[in-house]
Amino acid sequence: MLFLGSNWPRVVVQLRTAIDRSALGILIGLSVLLLLLGKADMKLANLVIEQLDDASVPVLRVLNEPVAAVRGAFDRLGEMLAIYEENARLREENRRLLAWQAEAAKLTVQNRALRQMLQIPPVERAPSWTTARVVADSGGVFVHTLLLDAGADRGIVSGMPAVSPQGLVGRVIDVGRHSSRILLITDFNSRIPVVVESSGDQAILEGDNTAEPALRFLPINPGFKVGDRVLTSGRGGLLPPGLLVGQISAITDGKVAVRPYVDWARLDYLSLLRSEGVLPPEPQSGVRHGAGTRSLQAARP
Repeated sequence: MLFLGSNWPRVVVQLRTAIDRSALGILIGLSVLLLLLGKADMKLANLVIEQLDDASVPVLRVLNEPVAAVRGAFDRLGEMLAIYEENARLREENRRLLAWQAEAAKLTVQNRALRQMLQIPPVERAPSWTTARVVADSGGVFVHTLLLDAGADRGIVSGMPAVSPQGLVGRVIDVGRHSSRILLITDFNSRIPVVVESSGDQAILEGDNTAEPALRFLPINPGFKVGDRVLTSGRGGLLPPGLLVGQISAITDGKVAVRPYVDWARLDYLSLLRSEGVLPPEPQSGVRHGAGTRSLQAARP
C-alpha cells in the first residue's frame, strides 16, 4: 500500500501520457473517418440528385405540355388578330379602289365627250405593266431606294415608273438580270415633273429625304391651296401623265410640302408601268433642217 502510494504520481503521469497518445490517434482516426464520410456523402448526394433529375424529366415534360399548349393558343390568337387586321385593311383599300374606279369611269366619260367636242384623236393608254415584289429596303437616312425581284428578264428598263394602289412610289434607276432598284420620290436625287390638279400649275417635285417632298420652280402667282391633289404632268417624257403623287399638306414661306399617298410601311408589291414615250419626228426626204426658216426669212419684205 505504501509502495503504491509512493508510485502514484508516476502512474498518473504514465496514464495521462497513454491517454494523450491514444486521444491523438483517436482524433486522427476520426478525421480520416470524417473525410471518408464526406466523400461518401458527396457521391451519395450526386447520385441522389441524378436520380431526382431523371425522375423529374417526365414530370416536367408532362407539366410543360399545358404551358406549350397555352403558348401555341396565344400564338394562333395573335395570328388570327393579324389576319383580321389585314382583312380590315384590304377591305378599306378595296373600298378606296372602288371609289377611284367610279371616279375614273366618270372622268373617262367626260374626257371622251370633251375629245369629241374638240375633235381630238384618241390617245393609246399604257399598254401593260408587270408586278414585282419588294425584297429589300435601304432603310438609310440619306438613300431612299427599294430592291425588287424583277429585272431585265421580265422586260424592266431604266426609267419605268413604279406605282402602288395609292399612287406613285418612284422610278427604276438600276436594272439587273433578275433584280431592279427603285428610287423613291422622297429621295434627295428624285426630280419629277408634276401638275396641281385644281389649278393646273406646273412644278417639279423634289425629294429632300423627308416624308414630304417639296414643289420647286413654281409659277409666279400659283393658284393651288392645301389639300389639292398633285399628279405627274408627263413633261419631258420621263413619266406618263396622270399618275397620283400626293396632296399639298403645307404651304410656308420657303416650302410647299406634298404628302404622298403611298403607305411606306406596307410596300410589298409594286406595279412597273410599261409606256412608250413620244418619238421625235423623222426628217422628210429632200427637206433640210433650217430650210423652212430660211424660206420664211426670204419671204419677209
